[in-house]
Amino acid sequence: MRKLVTTIMIVAGLGLMILSYTAMATPQCNTSVACSDPKVSFAAGIFVVGIVLSFSSAIFYSVYKGSK
Repeated sequence: MRKLVTTIMIVAGLGLMILSYTAMATPQCNTSVACSDPKVSFAAGIFVVGIVLSFSSAIFYSVYKGSK
């Protein structure tokens, strides 16, 4: 049970990180300073949520003991 939940947490966190970086934060052009803003203003927040979710999977794995 805990391996499954830990794996799901890691995959979901990585998915959020990849999605927020590639789809939401990539600039529209690469030459102008005006184009350096992300497409979605909260893309960095979603990236941080993905990092926290991935790192918290280790906490879940070590704390959750499962049923006996």
